[in-house]
Amino acid sequence: MVTLTMPGSDVERRLEALDIKIPIDPEVLNSWRAVPRLESLTGKVGGFLGNKKANAEVLLKDVKELLDQRFELKDSILVDKFIYSRPASDEIIESLASECDFVVTAIAD
Repeated sequence: MVTLTMPGSDVERRLEALDIKIPIDPEVLNSWRAVPRLESLTGKVGGFLGNKKANAEVLLKDVKELLDQRFELKDSILVDKFIYSRPASDEIIESLASECDFVVTAIAD
C-alpha cells in the first residue's frame, strides 16, 4: 500500500507565507492508496462519474466518446452521484472500483 504525504515543504512554505491553509485533511489523505498506472487504455472498461450538474453529463459523454474512439474501450459505465455537493456513496465507489479499469470524473455547471 502506498502512503500519500502532504505537499513538498517548498509548497508548504509558500502557502504559509501567503497565509493559505493546505486544503488536505491528513487523516483522509492517508486513507487513500495509489493504484498502479495503466500502460494503456486500449480494451479497458472505463467508468465515468458525474455530479448531476448541468454540463457534467455532456462533458463526460464527450470524453467517453473520445476515449472510445482512440482506445477502443471494452465497455463504459456512466454513473451520477446522488448529490453534487457530497462525495459519491460507498456503493458507487465500490461498484466502479470492481467493474472499471479506470474512472474519469467531472464537475461542471
